[in-house]
Amino acid sequence: MKIYNVKPDANYRLLFPEETVYKSDLWEFKCQPLAGRLPLHFKAQFSDRDDAPLPDIAWIGMSTFAFRRDVADELAHILEPSGELLPFTVDGEQWYCFNVLSHSDNAVDIENSSFEIDDGETRFGLKKPCFIEANLPKTSLFKIKEDNYTNILCVDRREPEEEVLNNFFCAIAAHKFTGIKFTETLI
Repeated sequence: MKIYNVKPDANYRLLFPEETVYKSDLWEFKCQPLAGRLPLHFKAQFSDRDDAPLPDIAWIGMSTFAFRRDVADELAHILEPSGELLPFTVDGEQWYCFNVLSHSDNAVDIENSSFEIDDGETRFGLKKPCFIEANLPKTSLFKIKEDNYTNILCVDRREPEEEVLNNFFCAIAAHKFTGIKFTETLI
């Protein structure tokens, strides 16, 4: 088993939600439900970078990922147990903003993780997390309190064999979806 940090691929264009949504108090993805709170069917637009292609999965509003409708449909069985898909449009095309709700408040091995500040009493700025495998959530995607629920993490489970079917990392690779990259963390 491996754990990855899910990051945007800078080789692809980014998405930006309409300003009223982006600047609202609700544009915060910290493992709290946003369905029924975030405006339904808000609009977004891609960055103006002509040198970058459009992704299948886009980083939106510097906060989370957005999935084109066909991609969200294909991955719904993996995404929905980990969070909520919030509809919006890009030039009339349906997309879904992903709000991760799955989290762990005790999966990080504090003693073996590294922090920007660690004086023995105060730990701040998680740099390299180490995880306690038994405390990881059962979902493929999750967040942790030690980084203020900021980064999206992916558990790459492949045993038993049926875990591969519910594995975000494997699904992205199998479908060759673009717009995200994975960096391995420690267990």
